[in-house]
Amino acid sequence: MNIEIADRLVKLRKEHNLSQEALASKLGLSRQAVSKWERAEASPDTDNLVALAELYGVPLDEILNGPKEQEENPPKAEPTSKEIKEMKLADMSKRQKAGRKMVKFPFPILIAAVYLLLGFINGNWHPGWIILLFIPIYYCVGGALCCRTKKAMLLTMPIHLVLVAVYLLFGFTKGMWHPQWLIFLIIPLYYWIISVFYKDKKNNS
Repeated sequence: MNIEIADRLVKLRKEHNLSQEALASKLGLSRQAVSKWERAEASPDTDNLVALAELYGVPLDEILNGPKEQEENPPKAEPTSKEIKEMKLADMSKRQKAGRKMVKFPFPILIAAVYLLLGFINGNWHPGWIILLFIPIYYCVGGALCCRTKKAMLLTMPIHLVLVAVYLLFGFTKGMWHPQWLIFLIIPLYYWIISVFYKDKKNNS
């Protein structure tokens, strides 16, 4: 008999805490017969192989050919519609939780402190007041995160306020009033991209 099969028989017997005598008793054989199998001096017949497979709770093929190696990276099953919905709800819940935390944070106090600090230390009262625009921007972002859908969140984002702040900052500090006003063309482009993206996404779903 193949020595590898003999080794597997020894391994299976020991895994089940059986002595050669105990195994022989269960199969109705002599200990010498079991010993010969495990020394590869004889082979169990078909009936005994089936009995061994049933006793050890393994497929017959595993005794003859060894256990099949599992794939290191088995292919992942595609998520079901229910799982996808649950993932979206979990994502929305995390986003809304972050939004509520932002809204509760006393952001105006922080901005006011920074503004006063810049004003008293560096005399940047103007155009330092531009940082006050970050207060409505901050709360608009927090409110957007609380929206139920990502589309509503993106549509609620204060893109116009951000661009106004950038325009004023570079205008007062660099004198770039023209042609920097062109950045406001980003506003309709932003909303157009969102509408096209979600329209295509809806058509593909």
